[in-house]
Amino acid sequence: MSINRLLRRRSTASDDGFTILEILILITLIGIFSALSAPSWLMFINNHRLRVSIERSNWAMELAQSNAKRDKTSWQASLKQVGENVQVAIHKSDISPAQVPTNEWKRLEHQIRINTNDTTLRKVNENTNLVKQNGTVWRAMFNYRGCPVYNKTDECGQTSLLAKGNLTLSHPDLQKGDRCVIISTLLGHTRTTQRQSKPNDKNRYCY
Repeated sequence: MSINRLLRRRSTASDDGFTILEILILITLIGIFSALSAPSWLMFINNHRLRVSIERSNWAMELAQSNAKRDKTSWQASLKQVGENVQVAIHKSDISPAQVPTNEWKRLEHQIRINTNDTTLRKVNENTNLVKQNGTVWRAMFNYRGCPVYNKTDECGQTSLLAKGNLTLSHPDLQKGDRCVIISTLLGHTRTTQRQSKPNDKNRYCY
């Protein structure tokens, strides 16, 4: 075979491109790969949203505690569910959640929800900041020494275990994927954790 004929054959072959059958196979393979990877990708994104939200909530509680010790007066982290979003604000306990300016309420990640069955923070009336079973705001309050308290004038340890509590956040597409912030000591130390496989003696999964 002459060199000219060989070069001419290679040139012709390179111009042929993909056949319709090859393109269809490629599209099918891409579709299968996308179908397999999409759920895992969504789970990763939702887990990330949940993790970021619980870290921000923990930061809000720590900042409220720090401000209380700095100002020698009680501060609190307030949280409320607004549609598909959880909002958090950090403010002095002399101010009710309803008095906090709108721009000071910060949204957590989209679709994150407060798990009301597993959250044990105090529920308060938004207008009075008084503890109410049917309240719409959850709060973590710290006195002038940074201890979690039931009332803003309480001393450290005065309200016993009622002052402690936990916030549990969930995502509707992550079953049993809850994450929590726990006020674990009467000195106000907080820690983050995730839902346990078995409930404790109080039938709660975040402990």
